Amino acid sequence: MKKTILLQCFLLIALFSFAQTKEEQKVIDNVKLLHGTIFGTKDSLTLEKLSAKEVTYGHSHGNLQDRKVFIESVSHNKSVYTNIEANNITVIINGNTAVSRYLLTGTETNKAGKATELKLNILQVWIKEKKEWKMMARQAVMVDAK
Repeated sequence: MKKTILLQCFLLIALFSFAQTKEEQKVIDNVKLLHGTIFGTKDSLTLEKLSAKEVTYGHSHGNLQDRKVFIESVSHNKSVYTNIEANNITVIINGNTAVSRYLLTGTETNKAGKATELKLNILQVWIKEKKEWKMMARQAVMVDAK
Protein backbone atom coordinates (compact mmCIF):
# COMPACT_ATOMS: atom_id res chain seq x y z
CA MET A 1 0.00 0.00 0.00
CA LYS A 2 2.79 2.42 0.90
CA LYS A 3 4.53 1.69 -2.40
CA THR A 4 1.34 2.41 -4.36
CA ILE A 5 0.78 5.74 -2.60
CA LEU A 6 4.43 6.67 -3.03
CA LEU A 7 4.29 5.81 -6.75
CA GLN A 8 1.11 7.87 -7.21
CA CYS A 9 2.69 10.86 -5.46
CA PHE A 10 5.79 10.57 -7.64
CA LEU A 11 3.68 10.45 -10.81
CA LEU A 12 1.68 13.53 -9.75
CA ILE A 13 4.86 15.47 -8.99
CA ALA A 14 6.34 14.47 -12.35
CA LEU A 15 3.13 15.46 -14.16
CA PHE A 16 2.99 18.90 -12.56
CA SER A 17 6.68 19.61 -13.04
CA PHE A 18 6.33 19.21 -16.83
CA ALA A 19 3.09 21.18 -17.20
CA GLN A 20 3.17 24.74 -18.49
CA THR A 21 1.85 27.60 -16.44
CA LYS A 22 -1.16 29.49 -17.73
CA GLU A 23 1.05 32.38 -18.90
CA GLU A 24 3.53 30.05 -20.61
CA GLN A 25 0.63 28.46 -22.48
CA LYS A 26 -0.60 31.90 -23.59
CA VAL A 27 2.85 32.67 -25.02
CA ILE A 28 3.01 29.26 -26.73
CA ASP A 29 -0.43 29.89 -28.24
CA ASN A 30 0.77 33.28 -29.53
CA VAL A 31 3.96 31.73 -30.93
CA LYS A 32 1.85 29.18 -32.84
CA LEU A 33 -0.59 31.84 -34.06
CA LEU A 34 2.20 34.14 -35.21
CA HIS A 35 4.01 31.22 -36.87
CA GLY A 36 0.82 30.19 -38.72
CA THR A 37 0.21 33.76 -39.80
CA ILE A 38 3.73 34.41 -41.10
CA PHE A 39 3.97 31.12 -42.98
CA GLY A 40 0.31 30.60 -43.80
CA THR A 41 -2.46 33.19 -43.78
CA LYS A 42 -0.16 36.27 -43.92
CA ASP A 43 -2.99 38.26 -42.31
CA SER A 44 -1.81 41.78 -41.49
CA LEU A 45 -4.43 42.35 -38.77
CA THR A 46 -3.21 39.31 -36.82
CA LEU A 47 0.40 40.46 -37.25
CA GLU A 48 -0.55 43.91 -35.88
CA LYS A 49 -2.37 42.34 -32.92
CA LEU A 50 0.61 40.16 -31.98
CA SER A 51 3.39 42.72 -32.53
CA ALA A 52 4.56 45.39 -30.12
CA LYS A 53 4.83 48.89 -31.56
CA GLU A 54 8.64 48.80 -31.28
CA VAL A 55 9.12 45.26 -32.64
CA THR A 56 12.34 44.36 -34.45
CA TYR A 57 12.13 41.37 -36.77
CA GLY A 58 15.41 39.68 -37.68
CA HIS A 59 15.76 37.27 -40.60
CA SER A 60 18.26 34.44 -40.87
CA HIS A 61 20.08 36.26 -43.69
CA GLY A 62 20.70 39.27 -41.43
CA ASN A 63 17.95 41.62 -42.62
CA LEU A 64 16.33 43.55 -39.76
CA GLN A 65 12.85 45.07 -40.10
CA ASP A 66 10.75 47.44 -38.02
CA ARG A 67 7.03 46.80 -37.39
CA LYS A 68 5.73 48.52 -40.51
CA VAL A 69 8.18 46.83 -42.91
CA PHE A 70 7.78 43.44 -41.19
CA ILE A 71 3.98 43.48 -41.51
CA GLU A 72 4.07 44.74 -45.10
CA SER A 73 6.68 42.22 -46.21
CA VAL A 74 4.87 39.25 -44.65
CA SER A 75 1.43 40.25 -45.91
CA HIS A 76 2.74 40.82 -49.46
CA ASN A 77 5.11 37.82 -49.51
CA LYS A 78 4.46 35.69 -52.62
CA SER A 79 6.39 32.67 -51.34
CA VAL A 80 4.45 29.50 -50.61
CA TYR A 81 5.41 27.52 -47.52
CA THR A 82 4.79 23.78 -47.20
CA ASN A 83 5.36 21.28 -44.42
CA ILE A 84 6.14 24.18 -42.08
CA GLU A 85 6.38 23.08 -38.47
CA ALA A 86 7.26 24.74 -35.18
CA ASN A 87 9.06 22.07 -33.18
CA ASN A 88 10.18 21.99 -29.55
CA ILE A 89 8.68 25.32 -28.43
CA THR A 90 10.11 26.43 -25.09
CA VAL A 91 9.14 29.47 -23.06
CA ILE A 92 10.82 31.19 -20.12
CA ILE A 93 8.93 34.00 -18.36
CA ASN A 94 10.45 36.63 -16.09
CA GLY A 95 7.88 39.19 -14.96
CA ASN A 96 6.34 40.87 -18.02
CA THR A 97 8.96 39.47 -20.40
CA ALA A 98 8.99 36.05 -22.05
CA VAL A 99 11.53 34.37 -24.29
CA SER A 100 10.43 31.65 -26.69
CA ARG A 101 12.58 29.40 -28.82
CA TYR A 102 11.68 26.81 -31.42
CA LEU A 103 12.95 24.97 -34.46
CA LEU A 104 11.23 25.84 -37.74
CA THR A 105 11.35 23.26 -40.52
CA GLY A 106 9.70 23.15 -43.92
CA THR A 107 10.01 24.29 -47.52
CA GLU A 108 9.75 27.77 -49.03
CA THR A 109 8.92 28.07 -52.74
CA ASN A 110 9.49 31.62 -53.94
CA LYS A 111 7.47 33.38 -56.65
CA ALA A 112 10.01 32.24 -59.29
CA GLY A 113 9.33 28.61 -58.32
CA LYS A 114 12.63 27.94 -56.56
CA ALA A 115 12.22 25.67 -53.52
CA THR A 116 14.44 26.03 -50.46
CA GLU A 117 14.50 23.73 -47.46
CA LEU A 118 14.20 25.68 -44.21
CA LYS A 119 15.72 24.72 -40.89
CA LEU A 120 15.86 27.71 -38.58
CA ASN A 121 16.21 28.28 -34.87
CA ILE A 122 13.79 31.06 -33.94
CA LEU A 123 14.16 33.24 -30.85
CA GLN A 124 11.34 35.59 -29.89
CA VAL A 125 11.07 38.07 -27.05
CA TRP A 126 7.52 38.80 -25.86
CA ILE A 127 6.35 41.58 -23.57
CA LYS A 128 3.07 41.85 -21.71
CA GLU A 129 1.07 44.94 -22.67
CA LYS A 130 -2.35 45.42 -21.09
CA LYS A 131 -2.60 41.69 -20.22
CA GLU A 132 -1.72 40.66 -23.80
CA TRP A 133 1.58 39.10 -24.91
CA LYS A 134 3.15 40.99 -27.84
CA MET A 135 6.26 40.07 -29.78
CA MET A 136 8.98 42.66 -29.15
CA ALA A 137 11.83 41.00 -31.04
CA ARG A 138 12.47 38.02 -33.28
CA GLN A 139 15.69 36.56 -34.65
CA ALA A 140 16.11 33.55 -36.91
CA VAL A 141 19.36 31.64 -37.38
CA MET A 142 19.99 28.99 -40.03
CA VAL A 143 20.78 25.56 -38.66
CA ASP A 144 23.45 23.60 -40.48
CA ALA A 145 21.77 20.69 -42.26
CA LYS A 146 24.65 18.31 -41.42
